[in-house]
Amino acid sequence: MKPDLLPRGLRGERHFRWRGGDVSRLEALSDAVFALSLTLLVVALEVPRTSDDLVRLFWQFPAFAVCFAFILWVWYEHYLYHRRYGFETAGAVALNGLLLFFVVFYVYPLKFLASALITESVSDQQLVEFGRHGARVMLLYSGGFVGIFSVMALLYWRAWSLRERIQLNATERAATLGALRGHLLSVGIGVLSLIAVVALPRFPALSGIVYFLMGPVHGINGWRTGVSVERAASTK
Repeated sequence: MKPDLLPRGLRGERHFRWRGGDVSRLEALSDAVFALSLTLLVVALEVPRTSDDLVRLFWQFPAFAVCFAFILWVWYEHYLYHRRYGFETAGAVALNGLLLFFVVFYVYPLKFLASALITESVSDQQLVEFGRHGARVMLLYSGGFVGIFSVMALLYWRAWSLRERIQLNATERAATLGALRGHLLSVGIGVLSLIAVVALPRFPALSGIVYFLMGPVHGINGWRTGVSVERAASTK
């Protein structure tokens, strides 16, 4: 169905004109890498041979669901960015490639932690190693997290710096600033986690607890951004 035949509420975003056109080769490559990342999260590559194997496989799905939701969130942020702005410059390609690198890098630390904390499906030896070297695991996890959202922040900073050339209106500027601020907040939380694990390596759980700030921090930022967008829309 053509976009102009859809009800207004179903056309992308109500207060943002999407500048991205058809799916580009850049987006197609990105989708393939995200699909590969989801494949790497699969709990098993072989069909269970016994009922016990099937039950063990079933109990790994909560951890898989958490990992799947996170990768899907990053994919949606990436998708939304390209729909909003449609950049295909050399700089956009470079930043996009860096983002995909961090996504693939992040998969295994994410899967390891989710399995250990939610289903304990990792081996006893791995749990012992996590107890001894949890700081290393959290360094990898938080490093990947900071990398992903640093690149997203750079992408939105680039869009903001070109706001005049791409003719962002008041509501689009408010939404762009809100998204930029949100990604910077994610970076800040990741950096805080890194500081915690470096300062207190014997207590790696503390660096994980830091991520509970994500909910309230992004809730407040989402509310603030929504207010700014609605205020800008009401003054048109």
